[in-house]
Amino acid sequence: MKRFTLSIIVLIIAIGLPLLIINSGERFATSDDVHISLKELNKALDDAIKTAEKNYYKPVDKNAMYHGAIKGALLALDDPYTFLLSERDHKRSVENLYNAQFGGLGVSIYPDHRGFVKISKPMPGTPAESAQLQAGDYITRVNGKQIYLGERTGMTLDDVVDLLRGRVNTDVTITVQRKYLEPFDIRLKRAKISIPSVTSTMLDDGIGYIRISKFIGTDRAGGTEEEFNKALASHNNAGMQALILDLRNNHGGLLDAAYHIADAFIDNGVIVSTKGRKSTFNELYPAHSDVLCDTDIPLVILVDEYSASASEIVAGAIKDTGRGILIGEKTYGKGVVQKRYPIRGIGAVSLTISSYYTPNGTSIDKSGISPHIPISTEPPDRIEQVMQRLVAEKNAIEDYVTNWIEDETKRTGKLPKDFTRLETTLPQFKQELATDGFRVSLRWLTYRAEQLFNLNVGIEQIVNLRHDTQLQEAIRIITSDKVGDTLQLYKTLDDIMDHLGTELQSLTDISG
Repeated sequence: MKRFTLSIIVLIIAIGLPLLIINSGERFATSDDVHISLKELNKALDDAIKTAEKNYYKPVDKNAMYHGAIKGALLALDDPYTFLLSERDHKRSVENLYNAQFGGLGVSIYPDHRGFVKISKPMPGTPAESAQLQAGDYITRVNGKQIYLGERTGMTLDDVVDLLRGRVNTDVTITVQRKYLEPFDIRLKRAKISIPSVTSTMLDDGIGYIRISKFIGTDRAGGTEEEFNKALASHNNAGMQALILDLRNNHGGLLDAAYHIADAFIDNGVIVSTKGRKSTFNELYPAHSDVLCDTDIPLVILVDEYSASASEIVAGAIKDTGRGILIGEKTYGKGVVQKRYPIRGIGAVSLTISSYYTPNGTSIDKSGISPHIPISTEPPDRIEQVMQRLVAEKNAIEDYVTNWIEDETKRTGKLPKDFTRLETTLPQFKQELATDGFRVSLRWLTYRAEQLFNLNVGIEQIVNLRHDTQLQEAIRIITSDKVGDTLQLYKTLDDIMDHLGTELQSLTDISG
């Protein structure tokens, strides 16, 4: 069976809007059962827009109204995953989701709370790194255009990304503001930038850790699959004894990419199947015997309420086949598949085309996948939540962390990289907040301050064992050799439930 029988990126260009909605031979039944032809409906739409254009008390944008009509038509399907994308959003999704690469500088940026754009870190081997851009640098202009986000300028972070990206080998000039220096211009040549979706590290006791943030890339020589394979090979070469695959906060991505990741662990059966109204969307995705991760390697999958779509395909396949155990929280529950259909001059339609099913034939849509071992992140009490929100709104921690970094940089002459030195000052800062009426826990304050510190100095923290209770539990289960026992327990429970179901059916047949 072909491994690529279904592509999620079939680009079908519609010739124009009339062909999408006009067919005078078809009939449409409205909610009050009055039959109106599509020709009449299209005329009614034109008349409504013309009436508004002529009589509305403000100038009317006809294009915006027709776009709104398309959005409304898709909204009538009552499907949150079917919608219209703008041309810019579609272009960005092709770069980020399908191609997993773009023409750019290779610099991670984020807005500070004042509306300025800062560099978190340059990516290795990119023009940004070659130009020695640094974490904490501000980008104040791009090709002479001032950069400032907010209502006053109408500029968004996406607008800045658009300015920085472009065709490979084209030039872009950015103005950089670095601490204690006058602003200076740097001219860079855009290069092909791959979008990272996998991070990994080796933990103690020979435990490999791989985190997948999204499933991207239609080319098997790039994107998530290639990154994952490299990380897995590195762990295998390092003598990996067990593996933790982290799918938390992974909102999904491409079905094919998720299929190939699951196929790295499962050596028989069906990994996922799809079924739509059209038979062309009915597909089986089989496992292959040549797995990349030995079946003797204990496997733990971390999931949470934000693990959705493609990440649920992987989690569902691992759970149904008994290949590993799931730890964390119940997943989101998105069990449907979309295609993107570009429409020339408008953008693209994201359209739900099928449902997908786990190896046991289960649809998890709106129900999610329950982990073997539920470990929830304990939410703060209501008062703490209110206090955290108020502290966040006044940007108190952001100001404290950035001011500390600035003072430390001025004192030592270099950007600090050791958070523990800042951490020793947090109890006093906590007391200052309490004096102002903001009482928050030191644990949350430390966690948030460390996040902001890492962002401002360009540190990528792959794991945070001190605060991550779900990861702690995964490690405990592995080191106590309980993965196999947990799987056997659940298999026994499943066998008991199957037996009870058979007995109940027998009793029903007898009583009938």
